[in-house]
Amino acid sequence: MYETRHRWSWTLAVILLAPGLLGTTYKWVDTQGQVHFTDSPPPAGTDYEIIETTRSPSVSPPTPAASAPAPAVESPPLPVAVVAGASRDDARCVDALYQLQVLAGDWRVYRPGPGDDRAYLHDRDRPAEIERLTSERDTSCSDEPDVLASQRRRANELFQALSPGCREAREKLENLQRPTAHSAPSDIEKQEAWISARCPDVSRDGVWLADWILVRHR
Repeated sequence: MYETRHRWSWTLAVILLAPGLLGTTYKWVDTQGQVHFTDSPPPAGTDYEIIETTRSPSVSPPTPAASAPAPAVESPPLPVAVVAGASRDDARCVDALYQLQVLAGDWRVYRPGPGDDRAYLHDRDRPAEIERLTSERDTSCSDEPDVLASQRRRANELFQALSPGCREAREKLENLQRPTAHSAPSDIEKQEAWISARCPDVSRDGVWLADWILVRHR
């Protein structure tokens, strides 16, 4: 169903999503066992990890111009594969397109297991998984241009919503909301607004997720 000339067009989404989203995050644990994600190194003598990934903004993101209020979100709410009249093939297409974007990156990929367990995809198995998902894409995706465009858009939205950066943003919000954090209400509101605009709360079972890109450990 899916024409050959569209075979590699999904890779463009990775390029379009990449600019301006890369950064460095310091991950460390304090003496009370609380995990922190910060833009600067922790106190001296504290072990930490330096992570590069797509990421959320600092607590105080740039304030938009007064003449340009935040636009209303017009796209349908996620989960992105659940739309009026969507068929099983439509959902399979969106998930396949999304996972092919994940597998196109340099990061490790995994599926969540029980608790905090993760089942990682071995490098030797990646080509076969790409081949399987490509076949599923070709079988499930529409050959009607308008429908295919919608499927690609929803796959891109899913790629952003399930990105490591959005997962980091949600964890940062949880840390801000801890009673012991004594965070300013304005900081919490800014983080909530950023997540609401860029990271819809979705869940997906049985799909590959992109992992952090670990640079070094100290």
